[in-house]
Amino acid sequence: MLRKIFICVLTLAALLISGCGEEKIVGTPDKAVLAYCEIITMGESPNMEAAGFTETDNKNLRNVIVKIFAESFNSIVPLSEESANTLANTFYENSKAKMTFQTKIKTEDSDKPVVELTATPLDMSKAVGVSGANDELIALIGMVGKLKSDGATDEQLKDNPEVQKLAVVAFSKSITEIPVQSEKTFEVPCEKVTGTDGNTHWAPADVSTLMDFIMGQK
Repeated sequence: MLRKIFICVLTLAALLISGCGEEKIVGTPDKAVLAYCEIITMGESPNMEAAGFTETDNKNLRNVIVKIFAESFNSIVPLSEESANTLANTFYENSKAKMTFQTKIKTEDSDKPVVELTATPLDMSKAVGVSGANDELIALIGMVGKLKSDGATDEQLKDNPEVQKLAVVAFSKSITEIPVQSEKTFEVPCEKVTGTDGNTHWAPADVSTLMDFIMGQK
């Protein structure tokens, strides 16, 4: 699920930037990489401007996250927009509490600088709580199954306060059980891009590789 979330966010982020623009560059590569890491995992960053993202871009990215959370859990129970928002915020707050990111420029270059990223990546190999069932999730599956057998529709399940409350508790428990690894260092090559603000900025040359590192797969 989290890999799907990161892929979609990074894909949208890539659509917000394009090619390279004027040579006058706004921001520095280390702050740009930090912005990408924070936006992906925490939903916000004080370094948004360095990466060429506007507040509107940030809102669009958050909306994507909320929709993905709703879609990801739909096979178990349809989530209301409020529940999906709550789970997205839970994920963000959990990331803020557990994950750390530090960046510094390792190699100065006018076209392809390299940033050294030091972080505590997620440890998906030990994220048993995400795939395993907790007591609340078992209860939720039973409740939803009974209501569906009685003819409840998806919209009725979304409007059912007991179902939504239990869903938030069950899924939040899984999210907060995702562990992080010990501190690791990763090199991030950067390139020039044009942000939605029309200015030239730095961005990770390979956002997919950066995502794999954040996911603990590098």
